[in-house]
Amino acid sequence: MKLKKVRYGTNYILMTVLLAAILAVINILSYRHFLRADLTDNRQYTITESTRKVLAGLDDVVNIKVYFSRKLPPYLTTLTDQIKDLLDEYRTYARGKLAIEFIDPANDPAMEQRLRFLGIPQVRLNVIERDQAQFTNVYLGMAVLYGDNKEVIPAITDTNNFEYDLTSKILQVISTEVKTIGFLSGHGEPDINKELKNIQGLLQEHYSCRSIDTKKDKNIPATVAALVVASPKELSEREKFLIDQYLMSGGRVLFFIDPVAMDERRLAATPLASPLLELLAHYGVKLKNELVLDRSNANASFQSGYYTISVPYPFWIKIIRDNFAQDNPAVNQLESMVLPWASPLEIVRDKTAGLRVTELFKSSKDSWAQKEVFDLSPKEEYSPAPGEMKERIMGVALSGKFKSFYAGKKVPAADEEKKTPAQPPQQKEPLFKPESAETKLIVVGNSRFITENFPAEFDGNRIFFQNVIDWVTIGDALIGIRSRESTDRPLMVVSDRAKAAIRFINILGVAILAGLFGLGSFYLRRRRKMTGIKELIDVQ
Repeated sequence: MKLKKVRYGTNYILMTVLLAAILAVINILSYRHFLRADLTDNRQYTITESTRKVLAGLDDVVNIKVYFSRKLPPYLTTLTDQIKDLLDEYRTYARGKLAIEFIDPANDPAMEQRLRFLGIPQVRLNVIERDQAQFTNVYLGMAVLYGDNKEVIPAITDTNNFEYDLTSKILQVISTEVKTIGFLSGHGEPDINKELKNIQGLLQEHYSCRSIDTKKDKNIPATVAALVVASPKELSEREKFLIDQYLMSGGRVLFFIDPVAMDERRLAATPLASPLLELLAHYGVKLKNELVLDRSNANASFQSGYYTISVPYPFWIKIIRDNFAQDNPAVNQLESMVLPWASPLEIVRDKTAGLRVTELFKSSKDSWAQKEVFDLSPKEEYSPAPGEMKERIMGVALSGKFKSFYAGKKVPAADEEKKTPAQPPQQKEPLFKPESAETKLIVVGNSRFITENFPAEFDGNRIFFQNVIDWVTIGDALIGIRSRESTDRPLMVVSDRAKAAIRFINILGVAILAGLFGLGSFYLRRRRKMTGIKELIDVQ
């Protein structure tokens, strides 16, 4: 009996040790290999592949200090746990290169003073306790530290944009340089301090922005990582040469061009001979003097007497998810964007040999175009001519080695100014480059979609612009995170015949189903009744 007890006790101890060992192995594996199921459509509770690449590329420890008060209002009680869960995922993918510390600054005057210098303020929140409204001051900030560099998130009140904010801060502290984005100016383009003020503000989170005036500058500096050319009204041959040579030097250029001149007040339009038409056609993209209309469109507001009316407007083309290129990271996660009074593009195939061509986005299959005579009235019932309805290319990306537009031609001379003894000698003429290094070029048949004059509620426009800037300069480090912000889910455009069928089903479908259910129930009851009678007869 005693031997049996010893055997049972030994088995119990062995089983306990074995179970503990199994649990330890599972814990070690789960720590090293993060795994959880996220069933949301855009995987909003899982960090993106872009963040994982950033974390995997860390070459030294980045410190994250989370300054959260322990006593938070009831509606923020789960926020700390959500932040901890996300930071645990960050720590897992960083593989030891992320040090995370949670600190409660309450009742520590020295810590509170240090936070004021860091730029993390107390947040005043409204709290309702015992049927009374009160105020409480809490800390909800975060600091990202790397060597002597530091970046701060002053207040985190939800997790909607937390991944983008944190990953961008990590990128900023580990970056050794700030790239410069140039905006061509002085030729009637939108001004970065006026019409492009919001765009400039968004870019300045990660880039330095400056105007490039080719009338004054001898060349476009090589320090400019990307050049935005937003529909200049006139360019001299010398200025086009400078843009060409910037591209040949490996610079990235984004052309947002309006081939049709608009008068938005009178809703009038005329074809415009853009000074860049020949240059872009040489690179492989032809701009058409047309305006596209689309049944997939956004609402536009117009003044009618004392009232403002909002109506679906076919000239405000709504690019939906299915019409974005699925193989380009700048657009493959976008939900939608809206182009006002935009023109279609055409790929010149014999000019793009050796280049990688991506049709970034198109209009829908239910789109058509106006040319020569433009009728832009929102009251008009627009109907396309037979055979006109088709997809049209609205944005293109070209990558590879480009041939100079001026190869084999005489180099345009700069305008010589009269020399005075007080002026320094002119700089030496840069060497002509007939072919570019590997580079990228973007063309969109519209420049109005990024300006202040266009409604700011179209988030897809802002996200697209930031994405393409990132794509041509730093790659896709932030693209996947930012694109997930846009959650517009437009209804599918259906034909009139399909609408009639759906209406018929809605009206009669329920009645038909109810009738079929009643007939089925009647049949089953009758069958049971007949079966019962038959069994009774058999028994008798």
